[in-house]
Amino acid sequence: MLALYLDVFQINFTPILDGSHNSFAYNLTRSGGPDLSQGLKRFLPVIGFFIKRWSVTQKETFTEQLQTGIRYFDLRVCNVVSEASNQTPQFKFTHGLLGGLVGECLQEINRFLDEHSKEIVLLDFNHFYEFNDQFGHDQLLQLIHEIFGKKLCTTARTISECTLNYLWTNQQQVILLYEENADKCTAYMDRVGHFFKICQSPWPNTPQIDNLFQFLDENVASPRSTDCINVIQGQITPDDKSITNHPFSSLHSTSQETNRRLIPWITCRHRDPSLVNGVNVVMCDFVDSVFADSVIMLNYKIAGPTTAVNL
Repeated sequence: MLALYLDVFQINFTPILDGSHNSFAYNLTRSGGPDLSQGLKRFLPVIGFFIKRWSVTQKETFTEQLQTGIRYFDLRVCNVVSEASNQTPQFKFTHGLLGGLVGECLQEINRFLDEHSKEIVLLDFNHFYEFNDQFGHDQLLQLIHEIFGKKLCTTARTISECTLNYLWTNQQQVILLYEENADKCTAYMDRVGHFFKICQSPWPNTPQIDNLFQFLDENVASPRSTDCINVIQGQITPDDKSITNHPFSSLHSTSQETNRRLIPWITCRHRDPSLVNGVNVVMCDFVDSVFADSVIMLNYKIAGPTTAVNL
């Protein structure tokens, strides 16, 4: 657990955290989500099995990811309206196929935080589907506040204030990152500490592993703002060709080779003491303890200003 790693270390800084890509997509149904193309939806009863194999991005539940050491969660939410008009709309996660209820999953995270008062999590809500004036951002923000309450960081005016020392002093455990324009989220705009559109998370968008690491090398070589959450995405994105050429494979099998190369790529790097090229989060598909430990240990490896492999 990150807080336990750093409890005997310097705490007045923002650590590098390990994250999971599409964190919720360990539990997907056979029901098409709003982000699934209409063409695929028409054939869903026939090819749903294959779509699921390429939509699942994690094998561990939220609790298991937290126990592994994951502290940044990548979240895509949709508004699901039941065909029965007397039922209330619900928020669910989605990645091609519908996932679990947002409220239930956030409660799972909250229970972990109840038991581990020094642990900090970042919740990055970055894709929203089928939101409307009747059931949209205000309702989702209200749900988040109802679940986490005083655990939410609502006092820091900038993300750079959110060091471990600051959060522990204020007994706050949840940093809410919300990738939407603030003017669309009216009900809670009087609260300081909602961080709207501050993530810089360049998407590699390639099915080729070599291209992924070329992208990552170029990305970490470029200066990044210290006023943002800077995220490294360490996963490939299969395209139609790669899926049709390997219909009985899965994202899990292709990610194994990616992760085998990602671990040494992470391990040979150091934390940038100047923070000019600072990275806050490294995430990937199918996280495990080896990945989590390799990211956590970056917080102990501070290189000099001339080191070429700083993060």
